[in-house]
Amino acid sequence: MILVTGGMGYVGSFTLKLLSKNKTVSIDNFSRGNKFAKKFCLNINTNIQNKQKLIKIVKKYKIKTVLHLASYTCVRESKKSPKIYKKNNWDNQKIFFENIINLGIKKVIFASSFAAQGYNSNIKEKFSPYAKYKYLIEKYLKKIAKKKDIKIIILRYPNIAGASINGRLGEKNEKISRIFPTFYKNIIRNKKTSIYYDFKKKIFPSRSYIYIEDIARLNVKAINYLDKMNENFLLININNKVKYSNKQIFDFMHKKLKKGKFEIKKIEKIEKINPPNINDYSLLRVINWKPKNSSIKKIINTNLKWFRYIYKD
Repeated sequence: MILVTGGMGYVGSFTLKLLSKNKTVSIDNFSRGNKFAKKFCLNINTNIQNKQKLIKIVKKYKIKTVLHLASYTCVRESKKSPKIYKKNNWDNQKIFFENIINLGIKKVIFASSFAAQGYNSNIKEKFSPYAKYKYLIEKYLKKIAKKKDIKIIILRYPNIAGASINGRLGEKNEKISRIFPTFYKNIIRNKKTSIYYDFKKKIFPSRSYIYIEDIARLNVKAINYLDKMNENFLLININNKVKYSNKQIFDFMHKKLKKGKFEIKKIEKIEKINPPNINDYSLLRVINWKPKNSSIKKIINTNLKWFRYIYKD
């Protein structure tokens, strides 16, 4: 059996759609879960650091593999509340890994972030607590993999976006703000959207996006690859070759919705920090994965269906 932590979340729900219900179980305390995801898997409402419940789950369901998705995921929020991110994305994560290792789990996939690759001793003070703790967990797991003879794959996700084709499943997390729902709500409510611009470089900041269903397929491919791994530790950077600016995203949504207004603002420091544009194509070929549907058009069109479904005003 496979244990998915954060299975009721955005990435978790799409991944569980692709995995057999008879071979998976989720733990999620619904602090940031999505009620639309319940139908895809048995979920046990608990915290990842609850040792006694974890022991019962691993033994009852004979867990052999863990896909660990549970964490807080907002850069801006981590800067505003660094202590919360230290507690949830470092302290609680370490407790969880120590517990599953002691329970004999030998196969683990950890959802990290593309932001973590830019974190190093020379420039670390410029990066968010979110990036910092993802990076530190990576280092911790690398040591564990060698010491405990465990197979560990770390997937450094880029920005993930989009919804299901039918618009009935997507991201819904009211605790944090994301570009796509923020733009949508501003446009339909006739509220001005702020778009940041680097007046010095004369460019809009751009980002790499991967469609959510492509990421779900990647998770499944990685789970299947664990059985074939010869090494103990594999770290993979995932990125889309094409980057899109917030202005491009706004323009596309403006065109589709036929309304919307924006204002240009001076870029904030947090927007200037972009990790190197690295993609581990050779490693992704080993896993037999590449993005199929990660065009900005596909991402926005599916998002618009989802937003119309969940935002009724």
